[in-house]
Amino acid sequence: MMTSEYLPFDPLVAPKHKLPVGTVDCHFHVFEDPKVYPYTAVRSYTPTLAPWAAFEAMNHAIGADRAVLVHPSVYGHDHSTLLDTMHAHADRLRAVAVLSVDSTDAEIERLHLAGTRGTRVNILFAGGSQLSDAETLAHRIKPFGWHIQFLVDVAAKPDIPMWAAKLGVPVVFDHFGHPSKPSVQDAGFQNMCALVKEGTAWVKLSGAYRVVDPALQWSAIQPFVDALLHTRTDRLVWGTDWPHPNIPAPMPNDGDIAETVFKWLPTEALRQQILVKNPEQLYDFAPFVQN
Repeated sequence: MMTSEYLPFDPLVAPKHKLPVGTVDCHFHVFEDPKVYPYTAVRSYTPTLAPWAAFEAMNHAIGADRAVLVHPSVYGHDHSTLLDTMHAHADRLRAVAVLSVDSTDAEIERLHLAGTRGTRVNILFAGGSQLSDAETLAHRIKPFGWHIQFLVDVAAKPDIPMWAAKLGVPVVFDHFGHPSKPSVQDAGFQNMCALVKEGTAWVKLSGAYRVVDPALQWSAIQPFVDALLHTRTDRLVWGTDWPHPNIPAPMPNDGDIAETVFKWLPTEALRQQILVKNPEQLYDFAPFVQN
């Protein structure tokens, strides 16, 4: 049985400060007209419409110049929306796909030429078969220089970070590792931090409302930010997680999300590192040149 549609994004975005020139929003999705881009029948939620034009307006308002499109699960392995969006905005985008173990080398190459630089593996509720898939995918993507991006609860699966370190490709953890136990002392979060410190893993500072009480998200998530800043600042990236699909109310405001960056990363040097330089390395962006 399908779930009902989720909350619409908040279109009113007016932060007090603009993000640094060249900022990369490293995590967003688009949900276009399902009559043109149908959803897969097997999905855990049905999103509200969130088209490219609305994302572009939001990113312009907060001052982000580039972005990384993450293929959402509702499209399954059909990358039509990803490819069409990437081709239309190739100058400012990179992408993360969702490959199947049956994806051909030709398909991977096509995605690579369009600007894709990783594949996402959802093991938030995973069993062994999905872990096996990740091993197969790591072997497939290694010649392309891609990474594997994990949606995983590191608190529920504290051994995953060390297992991921053996895949032979860079790994990226979504949303602070998505820990279901919101404690920086949790073993899984600490294991992830250790992997970041070694330089093997990257973490996205995104989706705070998925980790801590949404009513207290900006203050409650600060210890997680601080803990990660004490690992390696050259292995951290940031993203809005727009349009924030599959979350309970309240819907966060992207102006607030952008404004919080200045609390999380209080120095210009930190913001330049995490918002501009790190994503250029991870996603193979050229150094930003302002027109």
